[in-house]
Amino acid sequence: MVARGGVGNPFLVTQIDSWFRYRRRLPNPTVAQQIDWCMRLSDAVIEEKGEAVGIRKLRSIAPKFVAGCTRCKGSRRLLSTVPTTREELFEMLLEIKDRAGSEVVRSAVQSDVACTHGED
Repeated sequence: MVARGGVGNPFLVTQIDSWFRYRRRLPNPTVAQQIDWCMRLSDAVIEEKGEAVGIRKLRSIAPKFVAGCTRCKGSRRLLSTVPTTREELFEMLLEIKDRAGSEVVRSAVQSDVACTHGED
């Protein structure tokens, strides 16, 4: 299920790898980092699919990049319905980045218990 967890969180695989190799928990990314990754992915999707189809696909993907942001609930809803062009999408993403960029994205499991399995 790593693939599903990685949608909107490209850093997840790096975090898992670090845990299993070194028993070191890497910090979660910030909203700013997530937005940067979303913008890079958006450009790739739009290049491959074209703007109209790409934006429709990104409406379901882009909100996942800020899913762990406590101040982004309204923005997630708007990201899934409003953008019709790359410019609109990027404008929304940059607004989120300006407002909540330094916030660390919470993961689905915020407990240290999840990261101490097997440690003595």
